[in-house]
Amino acid sequence: MSALPDFAELARRAAPADFQDDPLPGWAGPGTLFGAPAVRAGELSGWDGWAVAAVPFDGTASSRPGAAEGPRAVRQASGVFANSLASLGQWDMLDTRTGQGFRYRAPRLVDAGDLHVYPTDTVRTFQAVAAESRRLAAAAEQVIFLNGDHSTTFPTFAGFRAAQLDRAAGHRVGFVNIDHHFDFGNWSTLHGPLYHGSNSRRISELPGMTGAGMAFVGVGDVTRYDQFRQLVDDGFHVVPGARIVRDGAAAALAATVERLGNECDTVYVSLDIDVLDTSAATGTGHVTMGGLQVGDLFDVYEVLRRLPVGALDVAEIAPRYDPTGATAQIAARLLFEHLFRVDHHDPELPQWRSADRG
Repeated sequence: MSALPDFAELARRAAPADFQDDPLPGWAGPGTLFGAPAVRAGELSGWDGWAVAAVPFDGTASSRPGAAEGPRAVRQASGVFANSLASLGQWDMLDTRTGQGFRYRAPRLVDAGDLHVYPTDTVRTFQAVAAESRRLAAAAEQVIFLNGDHSTTFPTFAGFRAAQLDRAAGHRVGFVNIDHHFDFGNWSTLHGPLYHGSNSRRISELPGMTGAGMAFVGVGDVTRYDQFRQLVDDGFHVVPGARIVRDGAAAALAATVERLGNECDTVYVSLDIDVLDTSAATGTGHVTMGGLQVGDLFDVYEVLRRLPVGALDVAEIAPRYDPTGATAQIAARLLFEHLFRVDHHDPELPQWRSADRG
């Protein structure tokens, strides 16, 4: 039997500097998105990178509540990816699913914590969120919102757009809703005009917003026929999930991305995680049948990178319905790939030729 080491001697010879640069495991580190430095939103100014804030509110849930717990779960899940990168270092990488070569590089990112919410007062919550989102978007070059139920995308978008208009009058801000549903309802008997199924309609009613600057990506549920026809007639872009699965994201989204690119100076991309089939993402308030699979969603984000994306949000992650934690991990991985992947089309990086895939 080997002798135990002399721990007293080992401790005497050790200094904090011996360990301070070592990576942490995925479950450790600060409770911020990707371990980013925490900042106070009111003290942030002139930040030339990404800033993240959360809206832990699910006061308009009408099926399964719990999305208020989503932002914390996504932050926790994100540590796995950031800490893995810190452990591996930066290398030329190959995506064996797509054959694409790229690199990971840590972005400039700070976490401004949570915006103010009032669980039983939707109007006051939206007032606070819109005001604080506007301040955050004015202080940072690009923003991410970890939202609760999808209703909160209305005030985060409104605040972000107001900040862009403050910088430049007439700035054209587009909106992409990645969702199994249109969220274009007008009124809920339970919640009134502000609820998780009305956020896209409320956004469309903001002064200066037009159908040409708004897209619905991944829709697959039933909807009222007259509402659908009106959306199409008014020039809204509609890309059903079935088309993405049939044709691939690049082909299905090509015309929409081209038109949004011409129509908009900046684009806000919102994700309701229920765009994924429940077999892929159980941790959400709405059970989705016939939704996208995770690979399809990754492809959608890859195509949307061609747009001038100034803001992202993820919404409707309800971890209580997913004891595996996979749903929050999917959301965190999508954000990780968008923020950390660089040099997507660098000709110096190796590409996996079609002939190599056999």
